[in-house]
Amino acid sequence: MIYHEDPRMLHIGTLPDHAYFIPFGKDQDAFAARVNSQYFELLDGEWDFSYYDSIIDIPDDFTDMQKCKSIPVPSNWQLNGYDKAQYTNINYPIPYEPPYVPDDIPVGVYSREYNYTPDGLRRILCLEGVDSCLYLYVNGVFAGYSQVSHHTSEFDITDLLHEGTNRLTVAVLKWCDGTYLEDQDKFRLSGIFRDVYMLSRPEKRLLNFRITAEPDSTFTNGVFRVSVEGSSAKIRLYDGKTLICEGDVSEDKPFECEVTDVKLWSAESPYLYSLEIETESELISEKVGFRKVEITDGIFKLNGKHIKLLGVNRHDSYPDTGYYADREKMLRDLTLMKRNNINAVRTSHYPNAPEFYAMCDELGLYVIDEADLETHGCVNVYNDLKWSAENAYNGIALIAKDPLFREAILDRERLLVSRDVNHPCVVIWSLGNESGYGENLREAAKLIKSLDSTRPVHYESTHKLDNTSDDVLDMVSEMYTSPDDIRKFLEREDEKRPFILCEYCHAMGNGPGDLETYHELFMESDRLMGGLVWEWADHAVILGYTADGKPEYGYGGDSGERHDDGNFCMDALCYPDRKPHTGLAEVKQVYRPVRVTRISADRFAVKNLLRFIDAGEYLTCSWEITYDGGKAASGSIDFSAEPMGCAEITIPEAAQSFERDAYIRFIFTAKNGYSVFEDGEEVCFDQIKIFTVEKKTVIFAGKAPEFTETPLRYEITAGDIRYVFNRRTAQFDAISKNGRDLLAKPMEYNFFRAPVDNDIMKNDWYSAHLNDYVTKVYETNISAEDGCAVIRVKQSFGWSIYQPFAKMTAEYRIGSGGELDIKCNSEFSNKVEFLPRFGLRLFVEKSFDTVEYYGYGENESYCDKHQGSYVGNFSAKIADMHEDYIRPQENGSHWGCTRMSVTNGNDTLAFSNPDGFSFSASEYTQEELAEKRHNFELVKCEHNVICADLAMAGVGSAACGPQLADKYRLPLPKISGRIKIVPN
Repeated sequence: MIYHEDPRMLHIGTLPDHAYFIPFGKDQDAFAARVNSQYFELLDGEWDFSYYDSIIDIPDDFTDMQKCKSIPVPSNWQLNGYDKAQYTNINYPIPYEPPYVPDDIPVGVYSREYNYTPDGLRRILCLEGVDSCLYLYVNGVFAGYSQVSHHTSEFDITDLLHEGTNRLTVAVLKWCDGTYLEDQDKFRLSGIFRDVYMLSRPEKRLLNFRITAEPDSTFTNGVFRVSVEGSSAKIRLYDGKTLICEGDVSEDKPFECEVTDVKLWSAESPYLYSLEIETESELISEKVGFRKVEITDGIFKLNGKHIKLLGVNRHDSYPDTGYYADREKMLRDLTLMKRNNINAVRTSHYPNAPEFYAMCDELGLYVIDEADLETHGCVNVYNDLKWSAENAYNGIALIAKDPLFREAILDRERLLVSRDVNHPCVVIWSLGNESGYGENLREAAKLIKSLDSTRPVHYESTHKLDNTSDDVLDMVSEMYTSPDDIRKFLEREDEKRPFILCEYCHAMGNGPGDLETYHELFMESDRLMGGLVWEWADHAVILGYTADGKPEYGYGGDSGERHDDGNFCMDALCYPDRKPHTGLAEVKQVYRPVRVTRISADRFAVKNLLRFIDAGEYLTCSWEITYDGGKAASGSIDFSAEPMGCAEITIPEAAQSFERDAYIRFIFTAKNGYSVFEDGEEVCFDQIKIFTVEKKTVIFAGKAPEFTETPLRYEITAGDIRYVFNRRTAQFDAISKNGRDLLAKPMEYNFFRAPVDNDIMKNDWYSAHLNDYVTKVYETNISAEDGCAVIRVKQSFGWSIYQPFAKMTAEYRIGSGGELDIKCNSEFSNKVEFLPRFGLRLFVEKSFDTVEYYGYGENESYCDKHQGSYVGNFSAKIADMHEDYIRPQENGSHWGCTRMSVTNGNDTLAFSNPDGFSFSASEYTQEELAEKRHNFELVKCEHNVICADLAMAGVGSAACGPQLADKYRLPLPKISGRIKIVPN
């Protein structure tokens, strides 16, 4: 075992790189699942396994060991009781000393029997993914070595086999010199993690083939071309079952034909033709999509039309199988993406399993196919501990300019293109991720262009330590750039390439909160290609199970790693089991294929954002006009909107006057087999406010309630409603009805929220003690005015060390019917730069378990995260309103409400504000949510917690993105609010 520290020795004994395909027998259906091929033997299953903490501990006779434990293949050994899973984002898991790795490299030795009967066919062993490198032995004889974890390694082992039972042994090392090139943000796991199989093939055989299928300049006809290596063949191209063209192909003479009236492939209409390649003894198939990718005048185009990539980044990460994604898991991911109007996926940050691309071809997803390359840890290696160097981040380019790794980097790019080049879904090649820029990356881009001139080349990480030009890159790619800075890019005179956000809207925890802002910007300029949300699914390992069988998900630090990056891997649109976060509902709505605007009182425009199909052909439109308390009218309407066109529709009912604020909601459902949706399934909606009632000043009528005053409290009685106000704390200690207490604790002001992952300023909140303030009361008085008992208060909120963080004047008006109207004005000190919330917190008995409200629901909603919700009447049990983020945080709020009530079935507390407010109702306190690291550690409060927020800040995406925009922040230093509470 001498190759894993030698960057010149990347693959020993492996077959040449080629496009992925599986041969079938000539009388078989070559389009069937590969396991049906008579030449395919799947070797997955239980393998003998021995684990060693160090390569030094491996016995000399390890290929002949008889007593072993077993392990499932494919899998990662850290999820099967060996070693520790480690989550690290940037930092290398080993000391930086390329090409060397630690002497004590953990090793897993896999072994199994293979029965062989000579039949004149060669036996080719294929391993689709092994982390980080492998040494292969057949019957104790060394057969080869290979690295690049997400690459298929193929070995012709025929000459090492004998008739009967043979033994295959694979020694897998946790680290090798390739580890320096695989520093991706993920759990670091090891082992054989993708399928292993044996192919039986003739000596003289097809080695490779290349398909080119593009429309002509008119996009009417198509040019189809196939070239081959290794063998002549017959070519047949079918449209369904109809033979389109056929002919012979050889290494010297490619096959070419014209396809008239060609049906083009796109994510919206993923039309595929069927290709058969028949050799003397094999039948090979491939799906063919005609499409043309180009960049003209700084605009990214598919089939002559500018398209937007509205996508996500996806890792192979599953809590039960680690890096292994079987067909069902991949299909579930991709189908769920399509069901949420996602049209693109970046394979961050390595090629996916080969079958993944066939699914994207079939379902219709644009793929940015990325090489297995990231050297992010160089940035910390290069800098001192204080990061004092100017342009410190440029150190990420250490390996990008190091000749030692040039061939290894070029190897990874060659592997990427060679395997996936025939897939129409691949519209962009990506050199890798966060590896800096230097001559190695420049040569990598040039290599890809020499291998395939039909697709543009992408790369984001252009930080560099020298003056290497990035002119070989076909687009400008950035991560988490603010909208303002994107606008500045568009104004540059020196840059004409298109722009893409390869990562944006960091969906960590309760987020992302700024998706709509970015989408509006994407639509402003054709030079903006769109963006891909980071990321698709939370990474986790299963630590155990709760008593009711719920998985206890762990993240960085939960496995006792040497170093880790905490819950930064919990940054996605789906939970580890692919249950959607509420952020995915936000994505579905923002990425919706049609949008509606109001033209006049009864006329609306339906804008089709699809580039290739008429929205009216695939979407049914229904509408409903609603108000608080009911539905005024509903109906459906036919429309036709050509690609990127508009349809004008008339709805006379929308021009009416209403007694209350009214909204019209357009609901679009699928028909005629649109995308992956079931016919009748909701694709998206749009809601528009069509009538606003003039707000009237509330005038209290009747005689003012009776009140008594003592040095420490006021008691106010209005019919069967009684208030007790504590003058010492300036709080309502009690609100009761007919002697029954409606509050379990005094009502208090609330300035804190359990920090969401995007609340990167949270330490300032604790420093100012927004979470555990003490109150100073300067003045209280009570009087009878205008039919009310009026309490006025001057107070402050603070702690030790600093001045009070806020001073407040508040006025409480209690009417004769027991209604409580609260007005407050606060001024915050310089210790509060960002205020998360401004409102009230109440504790009620558990019997108050039901909430009814009019506002944005059913999903949680915030001022910057409510596209996936709509204004309506909703009710819910408080037990069902908790969004169970793996790292607990603020959740379950509902924005834009005009009223809300909580009830025990007999008694009710109702909250209202015609100008809108937010609320949350939870079984957990914000203190509990803020304190616990995992959701399974949460302990429910003995009461239910109601937060009525006069204002709540947005959630944004600042965990790895720009600061929250000013329009989503609470205005400081002065802020005021008003809310009405009615006990009944």
